[in-house]
Amino acid sequence: MNAPPRPRPIPPTPEKPLLPPDELRRRAYLVALVGGLAVLIIVYAVGQLQGRGDLYTTVFVPALTVMALFSTGWLLARRSVTFIERAVFLCMNAAHFAQLLEQSFGPDPNALARNDSPYWMLVTICMVAHLIYRTRLAGLYSVAAYLLSCALPLGGLLLTDQPVSADLVRVQLTAGITLVFVHALSWYRGQFEAQRTRLLLAQQLAYTDQLTGLPNRRGLYPAVEALLTPGAGGAVLLLDLDHFKRVNDQHGHQVGDQVLILAGRLMTDVLGPAGQVGRWGGEEFLAALPATGDTPAHEQADRLCRVFAAHDWPGVGHLTVSIGLTVTRPGDTLPALITRADHALYRAKAAGRNGWKADTDPHPPG
Repeated sequence: MNAPPRPRPIPPTPEKPLLPPDELRRRAYLVALVGGLAVLIIVYAVGQLQGRGDLYTTVFVPALTVMALFSTGWLLARRSVTFIERAVFLCMNAAHFAQLLEQSFGPDPNALARNDSPYWMLVTICMVAHLIYRTRLAGLYSVAAYLLSCALPLGGLLLTDQPVSADLVRVQLTAGITLVFVHALSWYRGQFEAQRTRLLLAQQLAYTDQLTGLPNRRGLYPAVEALLTPGAGGAVLLLDLDHFKRVNDQHGHQVGDQVLILAGRLMTDVLGPAGQVGRWGGEEFLAALPATGDTPAHEQADRLCRVFAAHDWPGVGHLTVSIGLTVTRPGDTLPALITRADHALYRAKAAGRNGWKADTDPHPPG
């Protein structure tokens, strides 16, 4: 068997595990609620100092404050994120349109240009909609909410025969442009996540053996190369199922596939977390054992042979393995390491199979 070419390295995976989506949303909402509570308290305090008696300041700001406190407690208790986000969404809508109705049909609808908080609340609500719903549905909601938010003050102006001020139009256009950007960013995020998912799937297909679920040859290269890092060291075990062609011929490829799957699991269980096991090709499996010297590697190889020979293989009965073993040397290379393991495997087969051989080549690597 020819030594494999040195592969391109696999992009590193993040060391820190990713949080589940619900936990990410929970944390994001907690941060937003804390910020929202601060804003509500400031709005209420300013309203009291200015002596405002409008419906929003006297009724909805306290109600939203209570809702934010309740939601914070709900999330800290680790209850349903979906329920609370929809409840908050409905409350925000109620507060927004109540404030808008009050100001639109008040004495001066143009006052919305000076107190544009309903439009910024609309932007906030639409951002929440893009977090809760799919981009298309959130976009439809944003369009409908924006048109209604613009129509209400214009209707109030028509009823009172007042002209539309340029400032009100400016505020409404600014809110509309902001909503367009919100929707565009949400669409971009969706496209980015879809592309990232496809990329991760392609990487998984490229570096994973589809039958056993173990790393394939390409996926094993980084683990083997890690043994060659200065100061690291380790051993490589190359395992071959004895007379596997006979299994396929006598019992069929479906049984053969099940044997391969079970062999990968059995090898992984025997070596434990200390070894990186993968399917090298066909009926061959390779294990990279970091920081493993001659004696521990010999013990692992001997244990694998005994476990495989004693195992009851469904549909097959008895099955043995041959193993080639080699330990890293100073100045080693990946092709030299694999070649030595391969030579040792052929020696184990030539010696009658159902056993292992260590590399005894006295020549330096390369």
